[in-house]
Amino acid sequence: MREVTIPVLEPSPAQVRLMESAERLVALRGFDGASSRAITQEAGHRNHSAIAYYFGNREGLIDSVYHWRSKPINVDRRAMVDDLVAHGRDTDPEALMRAFVEPYATALAALRPSFWARYTVAALADRPLIFMGEVRRDLKRFSDIEVPLSVTLNLFDMMRAVACGGREPAAGLRVAVVIRSINATMAAWEADVERKDLDTVPLAVLTEESVRLGAVTLTS
Repeated sequence: MREVTIPVLEPSPAQVRLMESAERLVALRGFDGASSRAITQEAGHRNHSAIAYYFGNREGLIDSVYHWRSKPINVDRRAMVDDLVAHGRDTDPEALMRAFVEPYATALAALRPSFWARYTVAALADRPLIFMGEVRRDLKRFSDIEVPLSVTLNLFDMMRAVACGGREPAAGLRVAVVIRSINATMAAWEADVERKDLDTVPLAVLTEESVRLGAVTLTS
């Protein structure tokens, strides 16, 4: 098990530069291509020990990136999940998909250029296809702090309850395929925006299509 380093939840400007550099390099090169030295140079630091100074180690930096980016997304997501539960819509596949996709798209729209979807794809690349259980086990390292991603994992559990009639392992596979497909689609959109592709699909259109197809796929 990896050493537990408490993520930085309220980063300083210097820490933000390192986290943004790590996010971009992981998104473009994968984790193997985002060495501590490359991240430090990308952030404009001359001191190659900056990551150790600010985050303890590279793993602490990576954990901080995920908590930092996930927090605002999961604040919105928690509000949507709480609302659909309060109104008895926690078994509505479209409502569940909307709670996943809309906060995600809102975050990407605010980050121009955005690398978060591509970072997420890279983060899942070394996980099992049905990744939810391993991610949940990994988050147990942070027993003393609130982990934003737990909101999303609980949403995935709700999706599993309606996917394939709740039959496992088919339900877990169906949810994993839907989530990975949406992540890959959002990552492709990010790349189109970065290239200034003239045929870039409006994010609002992509959001609605993702919600619609995700809902259909969950229950087909």
